[in-house]
Amino acid sequence: MRLPDLSRYSLPREPVRLVRRAVRHVLGTQLGLLLGPALLLTLPFLLLRWRAPFRLLRRAEAWRLERFYRFHLATSPEKFLGGRRALLHGLLAGVLGYVMLDLLLLVSGIVLGSTIQAVISEPVVFDFSVWVLSRPALPILLIFGSSSLLATALYAEAAAWAQAALLRRWTPVVREDALETRISRLLITRRGVVLAIDDERRRIERDLHDGVQQNVVSLSVMLARARRSTDPERASALLDQAHAQSQSLIEEVRQVAWRVYPSALDEHGLATALSDVAASSPVPVQLDHRVSVELPSAVESAAYFVVREAVNNVVKHAGASQVSVRIETSGPPEGRRLTVAITDDGIGGADPEGGGLQGLARRVAALDGTVSVDSPLGGPTVITAELPSD
Repeated sequence: MRLPDLSRYSLPREPVRLVRRAVRHVLGTQLGLLLGPALLLTLPFLLLRWRAPFRLLRRAEAWRLERFYRFHLATSPEKFLGGRRALLHGLLAGVLGYVMLDLLLLVSGIVLGSTIQAVISEPVVFDFSVWVLSRPALPILLIFGSSSLLATALYAEAAAWAQAALLRRWTPVVREDALETRISRLLITRRGVVLAIDDERRRIERDLHDGVQQNVVSLSVMLARARRSTDPERASALLDQAHAQSQSLIEEVRQVAWRVYPSALDEHGLATALSDVAASSPVPVQLDHRVSVELPSAVESAAYFVVREAVNNVVKHAGASQVSVRIETSGPPEGRRLTVAITDDGIGGADPEGGGLQGLARRVAALDGTVSVDSPLGGPTVITAELPSD
């Protein structure tokens, strides 16, 4: 689902950041073809007690990992990259760099060759043992050139992942690229939280203005009429009506407060609060609650509002005859996730960009969760929210 725009924040645009990252990884992998074998060649000097060349190459390799891959190692290479480990690491860097060299030669040959053929208006000929293909140079340049560049970037990313996986066997590794992505997501979700709060304030204002305020004005007018009435029976009837309206007003205020935050959620837990939602829905709701562990209050609140908003959308727009709600947890204790799935048999075609579903996405994203919507025309509609629950 699309989250709010971040145009007001001065972060690098994602395509530009990805291109810079790809270029860094390509250069870093290619440099590994030099530093990896050079590191291996200095290992025999360790047998002669001459450690200076090995230490120099090890520092250069650490610089390559930090400069081009943006790896932040928990410990310095001097403490873990020595002997057999340096042999494995240098061998991997050399092999990855050699493959990158072949790939760059292939890309250069395709791009430069196709460009030259396009300039001289000659086709590109592929001569195989079995057949010969001749195609215009410009399509070859656009299709094979762009695809080979993409393959180079993907290989460079795979090379960075492989070297990080090997290093993690010896020391924790943090990738700065992952931190940048995480910061971007946090900025998006922070903006989403602000928008969700604004939407909630507007909804509360509408409830108070259109409902509670109108009833209070009506009650005030009724009391004023009773006070001005000279007929005791008429005044008594007006007072009875005012009393009945005041009871209705109390119930309406209670409903507004319940929509802001249900007290049952704190007093009796998520299952009871959701049972109240099911009981008050004009469409039958089947609740399947399979959570046996204690959840953080923020996660319970998000799950409750996801179910309530989804059920309200079904009542207003889906034309469904029934709704099923399933809530369960999965995963190990340290990475347990809560899954909330709401399914209805309505007409389908729910718009993920609509205000209600966008509000759900923002609320769940604030807790590092995700929302997905599957709603083909004709139904059924399935809204699934996943939240970390540890």
